[in-house]
Amino acid sequence: MVRRESAGQPRPLRVCHVITGFDTGGAERVLLQTVRRLDPVRFESLIVSLRTRGPLSADAERAGAETIHLGMGRRPGPLTLWRLARIFRRKDVAIVHAYLYDASIASRLAGWWAKVPVVLTSTRAPLDYLPRPAWWLDRVTTRWCRRIIAVSEHTADVIVRVEGIARQKIVVIPNGVDLERFAPRDLGVARAHLDVPRDAFVVASIGRLSQEKGHRYLLEALATARKDIPSIVCLIAGDGPLRNRLETQVRALGLEMVCRFLGDVPNIEAVFAAADVAVLPSVFEGMPNAALEAMAMGCPVIATAVGGSKEVVRHGETGFLVPPGHPAALSSALANIAASAERRGRMRDRSREIAVACHGIDRMIRSVERLYLEEWERVVGTTEGKHDVA
Repeated sequence: MVRRESAGQPRPLRVCHVITGFDTGGAERVLLQTVRRLDPVRFESLIVSLRTRGPLSADAERAGAETIHLGMGRRPGPLTLWRLARIFRRKDVAIVHAYLYDASIASRLAGWWAKVPVVLTSTRAPLDYLPRPAWWLDRVTTRWCRRIIAVSEHTADVIVRVEGIARQKIVVIPNGVDLERFAPRDLGVARAHLDVPRDAFVVASIGRLSQEKGHRYLLEALATARKDIPSIVCLIAGDGPLRNRLETQVRALGLEMVCRFLGDVPNIEAVFAAADVAVLPSVFEGMPNAALEAMAMGCPVIATAVGGSKEVVRHGETGFLVPPGHPAALSSALANIAASAERRGRMRDRSREIAVACHGIDRMIRSVERLYLEEWERVVGTTEGKHDVA
């Protein structure tokens, strides 16, 4: 397949972005940012969600790309693969970029079936949460994709060590953050908007309420920390399968006056703006968007020393790293940050500096564009397939 030229201009490469579903997760937001920011002269985007509509489906449709929902069940079966392959063929797709496990497996198989020139799949986090047969399937189907995009060096290392996939198959492209949207704001205004006392010590917890995010450990830490920080307030933004269980735990620990469950918050930057510190108590992580967004807004981060969090948070400089599943260490880190406004100020300034220098969204987009073009040129092998990256 070669992109033909029209009136002296190369035809944009059609990229199909495939995702398992449009929940309010980090991978979904990365997809939307990518579609919005890809160079329209070089790339034309199409979005396919394997599942039915989700909370971010409307955002996908507003991103300016045709969006298709396949309405599959729990896992992609033969019908889903056939429908996906048919879309690839009918839409003359040059490049498939898949996000999340189910979408990656389906895109590799459907891409091979439809003879898509370039299939790229993303691994957002190590596959610890999946059974071993899923690791085997991931390894076996890698023959039908050109490259695997890992969001952190840790994720790349796990793919090689645990799944036995060749390192040269993997390219690391860390997530990026929108530095204009996530910029420091007036703390007092943000707290007034959320009806939070101006003199409270505010903890922000942003993420899906699911097992791997480790919220139970944060609640245990808060129960201890409030003895030393009586003004502590925790804003929990996000939703998920564990919400009822976590609300029950809040009542059992007597934290009703400390914790506020906000549900899904579209303008999540308003929560970061009100916070003294953001906490990520995850059991495992790929590359945490919440940490990048907090740092961009000048908010220090306490995170567990897992996955890509270790590559983002600079211990003692932009926040603290603590062992996973360790409420006492988390409580101690909260007390440490709460004890000194001067330390928080230094961490705020340094967090923003590092986010601007190292984690801007434009850096991520340029890396993705470069990968698309390099792989396309390798497959096509003609000057008609070549575009320059600015």
